[in-house]
Amino acid sequence: MRRIHLIRTAALLLAVSFLTSCDQPIDPVIGEDRPFTIWGYLDAHSDTQRVRVFSIEERLGVDRAGPIDANVTSINLTTGEAHTWIDREITYSDSSVGHVFEAAFRARYEERYRLVVRRSDGAESSAEVTIPPPVKVELTDERNRVIVPIQIHGKPPNLIDVTVIYDAITLPPANPWPPGSATPPAVRLPVEVSYSGKEEPIANGWRYELNLRDDFAIVQEQFELSCLSPDHIALRRIYFQFLAADEQWSPPDDSFDPNLLIEPGTFSNVENGYGFFGGGYTVSTHWIPTEIILRNIGYRTAGPCPNSPQNTPDCQLPPEPCLDRDG
Repeated sequence: MRRIHLIRTAALLLAVSFLTSCDQPIDPVIGEDRPFTIWGYLDAHSDTQRVRVFSIEERLGVDRAGPIDANVTSINLTTGEAHTWIDREITYSDSSVGHVFEAAFRARYEERYRLVVRRSDGAESSAEVTIPPPVKVELTDERNRVIVPIQIHGKPPNLIDVTVIYDAITLPPANPWPPGSATPPAVRLPVEVSYSGKEEPIANGWRYELNLRDDFAIVQEQFELSCLSPDHIALRRIYFQFLAADEQWSPPDDSFDPNLLIEPGTFSNVENGYGFFGGGYTVSTHWIPTEIILRNIGYRTAGPCPNSPQNTPDCQLPPEPCLDRDG
């Protein structure tokens, strides 16, 4: 759980490409002269880059098992460094096949790259992308606040999917009522709250204000919808995360709706092809509020799980189950 949904939005590019292999309403392409559809992005925080490639034949977004007539290369237009990507054929749970090409390198901040997918007859699709500059996330006294100010220093062209994740868990009492009844198990339910669009501009960056008390009402609502008690919720950790993205990550109507994005030409920067190839990286930070703040908001509290209960006699029979915060 250390990386809860860290690449959810970025992985959407590959998820959208997966949806195109399912039974989606995509119009047939008859006599199409564009050779490929490309979905993927360059990740400045990963040592392995991935892109999914479809060969455009009778339909967009349909793959077949076996080799694909595609050679994928990339070049760093800033430094001249080039890479040849390797095809990793993947079979998904619905038995559909995908061709995901990989290359072992890390994209560098503020450098421009060109990806080329070439067919044996010379036809090619391509895309160019510039990796956004780095950012720094600043939290001030976050453990002692109900209203948590967060500043992002640095200005990538887009901040995508700004999300707070409350890593919440039920914390049933150790002595349930009536006496002798079974203690219900603890159930972990991370709850996401979107903060996209809630930023305020500051010099060289943005500022967010997280309202932990207001968000607790959303956490309680999600627990109720999951048939869990909203009165026995503990908090293991809070995550703040987003995708720093290049200027081309601007989908129509600011929506990353897969059903919309799979339509040909709706959201594309691919030359002589379809799809999207972007650049960016995920940013995540986390913290644990003090027990005083947690109780003030409405969470239940309990001490952390001791490494050696024998050395902490006060924790051998805690009033409530302890919280393992390392997972």
